[in-house]
Amino acid sequence: MIAHIISYAFLIGLIVIFFIVMRRILKRDNVINELILGFYDYQTTSKEEVIHQMYQYACNDFRLKGLIKKYNATEEDYVVIFDKLIYWANFKKRKRYIPINAFFFYGSLKYLLEHKNDEAKPITMKMMNYFHF
Repeated sequence: MIAHIISYAFLIGLIVIFFIVMRRILKRDNVINELILGFYDYQTTSKEEVIHQMYQYACNDFRLKGLIKKYNATEEDYVVIFDKLIYWANFKKRKRYIPINAFFFYGSLKYLLEHKNDEAKPITMKMMNYFHF
């Protein structure tokens, strides 16, 4: 009897965690799509607005917030990295656009912040491989 209660509680806990994680992923994807549409497709959003929104998202996201603190990332760092990415990867593939997508995922943002002083082409090539371009 106790084993059934524990297994049901565990199952309910997994379901709750699943919905919380899916909510976060959907929120992130909506933000990414809005930024890509505004910046690349319709050109209604300026580069400064995009960078500010990306930085604010990272500062508020529980996973990305740790990277921002660890690497002392600022909006100026975002500008430098964004300019490097846009120079070599200013094109869109389906719903992916490297200069924006790269700032929203833990692995890619960690790589960008670790290598923010590197040359533009190797960073962009790594991000293109990361996002299967």
